Amino acid sequence: MIQTLIPAPASAEARFPGRFGIFGATTLTARSLLLFLAGLLCAVPGFFGLHWVALLLAWNAVVLLLVLFDLSSLPPPSVIGVTRSFIDSPVLGRDTRIELQVQQATNSILPIQISDDLHPALAQLPPSGLLAVYPRDPTRIVFTVTPNRRGDVSLGAIWLRWPGRLRLVERRASARPAQKIRVYPAMERSADDTALYLLRIRQIELQRRRLRLTGTGREFDHLRDYRAGDEMRNISWPATARRVKIVTREFTTERSQQVWIVLDAGRLSGTVFELRRAAPASGPSSRTPTFRDAASDESFLLSLTQLDQACGAGIALAQTVMQAGDKAGLLVYGRGIQQQLLPATGASALRTMIDSLSTARVEGSEADHLRAATRLGQLQRRRSLILWITEMADSARRPDVANAAVDLARRHLVLLVVLNHPEIHATAAREPRTAAQMFESAAAQEVIERRRQILAGLRAKGVLVAETTPGALRTDAINEYLEVKARGLL
Repeated sequence: MIQTLIPAPASAEARFPGRFGIFGATTLTARSLLLFLAGLLCAVPGFFGLHWVALLLAWNAVVLLLVLFDLSSLPPPSVIGVTRSFIDSPVLGRDTRIELQVQQATNSILPIQISDDLHPALAQLPPSGLLAVYPRDPTRIVFTVTPNRRGDVSLGAIWLRWPGRLRLVERRASARPAQKIRVYPAMERSADDTALYLLRIRQIELQRRRLRLTGTGREFDHLRDYRAGDEMRNISWPATARRVKIVTREFTTERSQQVWIVLDAGRLSGTVFELRRAAPASGPSSRTPTFRDAASDESFLLSLTQLDQACGAGIALAQTVMQAGDKAGLLVYGRGIQQQLLPATGASALRTMIDSLSTARVEGSEADHLRAATRLGQLQRRRSLILWITEMADSARRPDVANAAVDLARRHLVLLVVLNHPEIHATAAREPRTAAQMFESAAAQEVIERRRQILAGLRAKGVLVAETTPGALRTDAINEYLEVKARGLL
C-alpha cells in the first residue's frame, strides 16, 4: 500500500528568476572581486607617479575582458532541465528520500550548486548540494527529509547556480515543477505485529466456522429440500425447475460486520507530545550523493498531536478490519463533521480512508460529540461496532462524549478508546515536598477518581472502555477490536 502513495515525478526547465532576466541572474564571484581589489593596490603609489594609474587602468581592463569572456561562456538556463522525484511516500515522522535529477545540453562539464525550496512541512531549511553534471547525462542527488505535518503541501522552486569557465561570474536560475503532494499519517505496522494480527484473525475465523449457525442470517450457504414451514422467499426457483421438486436456500449468519472508526478532532486532540524517532541506519554506499536535512539531524524528537496518532491508528485499524473480512467506515468530527465514509472494504476503500485521514485537522473549539452520535445514528441503522477514539475532558458533570456513547450503545456495540496522560498519574503518585506539590497531587488524584467513576458508569451502561496513551494507541486499539471479534460480541 505504501508504494502506491508515492507522488508522481515532476519536471521543469530552468529559467531566469525575477523580472530583470539575465541582468538580475548574473553576478560576479569572489575571485573576480579579489582581482579588481588587487588592481586597486596600484592606486596607493599612484599619488607619486602617473604611470601607476595607467597600470591600474590596464589591470582593470584586462580583468574586465576576462569577466566578459567568462560571461560569454555561461550557458543559458534553457539548456538545463530538472526533475524532482519521491523515492518514498511522504509519511509523517518518517525519513523520506527526494531525488533531484539534473540534465544539461552543453558540451562541457557543468558544476551546479542546487537547492530545493521545499515546504516547511518537509524541511525547516532548503537542502542543497553540489553536482558535476556531464553533457546529456542525467546526474542525480538524493535528499532525506522528515515530514512534520500532515495534509496537502505545495513544493517550491529548485534553485540552480553555476559558474563560467574561469569562475569569474556565475549565473542563477530556478526550475519550478508544478508539484503538490500529500503527507500521510504514519500507517505501517512492524512485521512482527502484522504476523501476530493475521494469526489472531485466522484463529477467530476458524472458531466462527465451528460455531456457525444456519438459518439466522441472509448469507447464502447451501441448497436443501423444501420442508414444511420454510418461507416462500427462500425458495430457489431455478433449482426447483432443474430438479422438478421444491428446493430451499439455506442461509447463515453474516460474517462481514461493519466497523465505524470515529475520531475526535476537537480542541483536546491538539495536545502535543514528543515522540523519539529511531536513529537512521547508515545504508550501503552509493555513487548518488545523499544529503540529510540539517534540522532533522539535530534531534530525533518529533512533535506530534494526539490527532496525528489517532489518524495513524485509524489507518492501521482499518487495515486490520478489512483483513478480518469486515467493512470499515470513518467519521472525523469537531464542531461539525470533517470526514465521513460509509463502511466498505478493499484497496480502493482503504486508499480513500488514508486520503481522508491525511487532511483531518485539529479544531480550536470543543468537539460536538452529540452531533457526531446523531450523524452515526442516521448513517448506521444496522447494529455495528463503533470504535470511538477520544479524550475525556475533566468536568464536574458527566462529559458529553459519555452521554453520546451511552445513547449509541442502545443500538450498537460501542468501544470507547480513551486517551489519558501518564504524567497525571505520576503527579498523583508523587510524594509532595512543598505546599504547591501537595495541591498538585491532590488535584491529580481528584481528576483520576472522577475519571474512574465516569468510566465505571459507562461500563455499567454497556459501553466497552479501553484506556491507553497516545504512544500505545495503535496497538491497543487493534487488540481491543480483535478481542471483540474473538468473544463474538458483535
